[in-house]
Amino acid sequence: MRTSLPFVRLTLAAPLAFVLLAACGRSKPASGPDVRGDAPSISEREARARAGAVRLEPYQSVDHAFRDAKSHLTHSVRLTVQDSADWRAVWARIAGPNSRTPAPAVDFSREMLLVAGMGEQPCMGYLINIDTVFRDDERRIYAVVRERHRGAGCGCLNEVVSPVDVIRVPRTIRPVTFLERRESNVCEVR
Repeated sequence: MRTSLPFVRLTLAAPLAFVLLAACGRSKPASGPDVRGDAPSISEREARARAGAVRLEPYQSVDHAFRDAKSHLTHSVRLTVQDSADWRAVWARIAGPNSRTPAPAVDFSREMLLVAGMGEQPCMGYLINIDTVFRDDERRIYAVVRERHRGAGCGCLNEVVSPVDVIRVPRTIRPVTFLERRESNVCEVR
């Protein structure tokens, strides 16, 4: 039995052509913004690695909507709040269930909130602050959260605190990465 050579070429060439066409049809993920201006999502690990390598443009100022050492947030949190329903729920957790303090007003059509809470700490001397906000070339946001802890030689006034900082930033649907900094108070030994 002899197989004709053109038939063999045709049977081998058809699957090969199909594979090549399928490969050409796939496009590799976009690395820049799409037509709407949305940047592709990135994982948290990639964001942290990338934060040191990209050119960052600082915001002109950080607008603190609320800052307090005695919130009711019992655990550490990093949140992005983009609508009033979420803000009411987060505010109830920050201010406590019986608080009559009104939530700071926010225009969610133009801005959003970043919330950094430290959680309960055993005594005074703990602070949290979102002190710098940057935007990269693809308009992702990086917020630098600075936690200040009581130093080893510092005294401790026995009053449980739960520091929180809430800032306003321009509204975006792009991801927000919180970059953590931790510092300790330096106290003189007497």
